[in-house]
This record gives sequence, structure tokens and C-alpha cells, in this order.
Amino acid sequence: MGEIMIELIVAVIVLVVMLGAVYVGAVINEEERRGKRIPLFWEKDSYLRVTKRKVFDKSDIKYRDGDNT
Repeated sequence: MGEIMIELIVAVIVLVVMLGAVYVGAVINEEERRGKRIPLFWEKDSYLRVTKRKVFDKSDIKYRDGDNT
């Protein structure tokens, strides 16, 4: 029973590595087809890490007369 579990774990690891290689290869192929860079999902500017709203920056605020600051 122990040998089967080890083989199953090794098979899952190999499958994950192969899926990663296929993903990276597909992204590279699409980059060449489009002629522009496509970020991988773990990179900083990927679609998963895009913020939907701008981060608040106090220096962008315009104060007027009458503001209680």
C-alpha cells in the first residue's frame, strides 16, 4: 500500500510540472502570435493582481478654502 501512495504522489508532482510547462509554452506561443508581452499569472502585473481601484494617495487631494484640515 505504501508503494502505491509514493507512486501516486510522484505522478501528481509530475502532472503539476507538466501542466506548468504547457501553460508557459502556451503563453510564449501567444506572445509571439500577438507580438506583445503577456504576464504569467504569478508575475506582478498579471490579470490576477490588477487592482480595480486606485490606491488612495493623500498628495492627490486638492484642498479649497473652507476645508477643515
